This record gives sequence, structure tokens and C-alpha cells, in this order.
Amino acid sequence: AYSPQHFYQNRILDQYVAKRANKITLRQLIVFGRNLSEERIIRSGNYVRTELAIRLAHRIRNFQNLPFIVGTNPHIAKVYDLYWTAFETFIKFPPIKTMADNDEFCKVLKTLLKDHLVVIPQLAMGIMECGEHLTAEQVNRFMNTMLRSRISRRVLAEQQIALTENWHDPGYGYGSDESGEYIGVVSTKCNAKEIVEKCAEMTNNLCKTIYNIESPAVIIDGGNDTVFSYIPDHIEYIIYELLKNSMRGVLEKHGSLLSQSPPPKDTQAQLPPILVTICSGLTDIYIRISDQGGGIPDRIYPHIWSFWHASNDKKISHKFTNFSKVPQMAGTVQENISPDLRLGIGLPMSKVYAEYLGGELTIFTMDGYGTDAYIKITKLGNKEENLV
Repeated sequence: AYSPQHFYQNRILDQYVAKRANKITLRQLIVFGRNLSEERIIRSGNYVRTELAIRLAHRIRNFQNLPFIVGTNPHIAKVYDLYWTAFETFIKFPPIKTMADNDEFCKVLKTLLKDHLVVIPQLAMGIMECGEHLTAEQVNRFMNTMLRSRISRRVLAEQQIALTENWHDPGYGYGSDESGEYIGVVSTKCNAKEIVEKCAEMTNNLCKTIYNIESPAVIIDGGNDTVFSYIPDHIEYIIYELLKNSMRGVLEKHGSLLSQSPPPKDTQAQLPPILVTICSGLTDIYIRISDQGGGIPDRIYPHIWSFWHASNDKKISHKFTNFSKVPQMAGTVQENISPDLRLGIGLPMSKVYAEYLGGELTIFTMDGYGTDAYIKITKLGNKEENLV
């Protein structure tokens, strides 16, 4: 039986579920973060305090709508409890009236951000263990909603922390860092070519670690002057995951090179390069990553965006097995996760990141030849968060 306390908690929750999230755009983050003042930071803090409670309330309700047996799974229950704790923390935190209040609020945000690093692994393992009780459609809808909301909450929290730290920094200027590039977590000078080069170097190092071999060459066409405002962690994650998949595909298709001992020194000359094309239109930036890595098999291609797929093929239906070896995950390329682990979340997570601020991620493949991935990013920053 439900306790009186339970009914009371759900009445409070109902009040917040009845409220709609007040979505933001990238442009709003930039404009608001310029010309900082104490009044602006305090106003932002109160918005974040209220907004995070509303967004958490909606996610708690999603958990409550899961089949009972799924909700009792220990991994799912752990995330549910984390969300309840965070929700109650925000609704009990008093209105922010001074910078001292805001500083205390930022300490709370940092603690919760750290505590919630377990969310992605816990959700993945919970879904893996409960897959038989949910349809693939239910799983994908639930995971997409959870991860988009999670990204949005981290952006709001990290932006508030970063703006506060900028304000307290004697060298800050107009809400940005010393270089004038960053306004909170938003970079106003993201260079598409430099981001691709950075991710290519990281994936090359990954190939050396896993295969003890040089990766295929990455040839970049265009993008020298393509600069835009964006959250670097998001676009880097997408490009890194796509390049990693391309490099693995090319190397594994040419398995004869991997079997040579010692590995050949002129590997790149023997491997087809990965081509990255960057194009800037009037409203959007496009990045195409093309490889000759053998393509995606027909049996897998329909499920590349899925977080779960009921199948006799264990490689598809049990794709989250390795999350048992990953206690925490922030969803950035800087994480210290074993490079040989295949978590099965790279592509669907990349799509979530791409669509969060109104972009797109599309993949076309030719089984037996190669794959083309297309990233579209809005350069105007006027698209609201995609929380659905």
C-alpha cells in the first residue's frame, strides 16, 4: 500500500508535471551570457532552479509509467531514486536573492552533476536486463526522451556554473573567457576543420592502441573558414564517434594488414582514406564523412539508431553488455573509458546530440563498400531544444 508520504510526494510532482519546460535556444544562451551582471546571474540561477525541477518531474513520471517489473530493476530504480533526490533538492532550495545564494546553488549543481554520471550506464544495464518486458519502440522512445532531457539539464547546470565562474574571475570580459571565445559552455568560434582534425588525431591514437597500426588517412575538403557557435562537447562527440566507426570499418575490412607482424609501416598508403567534406550554407553547416569500410550489413542497418532490438543475434540484442565495465559516463570524448570497449550507444547517442539543438544526423550505407554520414548543424542558433 502507498504511504501518506508517497501520496504527498506525488501531489507535489503532479504540480510540476503540469508545467511545460521553458525551452531555450543556443542564441539565448549567448545573448544572455554577454554583458553579465549580478542581477542577470541571479535571474539565471532562479530560472535553472525552477526549470530543472520541471524537467526532472516529467522524467520521474516517465519512470512511473514503466511496467512495474521494469521499475523494480535495481539499475532503473537507482536512476529513479537519483532523480527524486535531485527533484526534491531543487524544489526545497530557496529563491536565489544574492550572489552568495547563487554560489551555494552552484555547489549543489556540481554535486548533482557528479552524482548523475552513473545515469547512462545504469539505464543501459537496466534496459538490457528488462528488454523482454518492453517493445523496441518503447525502449527507444524512453531512452531518447531520457537522454535528450539529460543533455538539456546538464547544459543548463553547466552554463550556470560556467557563467558564475566567469563572473568571479578577475580576467573575465563581457561574460566570456579571456579569449572572448567562450560564453559559459558555448564556444562562439567553433572551427569545423579544427574540430575534425582534433577528432581525427584522437581516433588515430585509438587505432594505434587497439590495433597497433596507423589509421586510414583523413582528408578534409573545405571548411577553412567555417566558424560557428555551438557547444563543442556535443559536436566533438558526434564527429569522434563517426570517425571511429569509419576507421574501424576500414581497418577490419583490410584484416590482412592487421594480421601482419610486425605491422607494416606504410599502412596509410595501403588503406582507402576517409573523406570529410565541410560545407556552409545560409542557415546550416553540413559535414559529410565518407569511408570505404565495407558498409553496414543489411541485418544491422535498420537498427543503427536503436537502443534495443529484440533479436536472436546477441551482437544486436545485447549491445549494452560492456556497460558493466563503465561505472560512469558523461557523454564526452574526454572520458577515460577503455578504448577497446564497444558500448553500442555511439550512433544513437550521436543522433540525440545532433537533434538536441535542431540539427540532423543521417547515414547512408552500401553493404560491401562503405558508408556516408551526414551531419547538419544550424548556424543561426535559433532552434529550440528538442526534448521530445
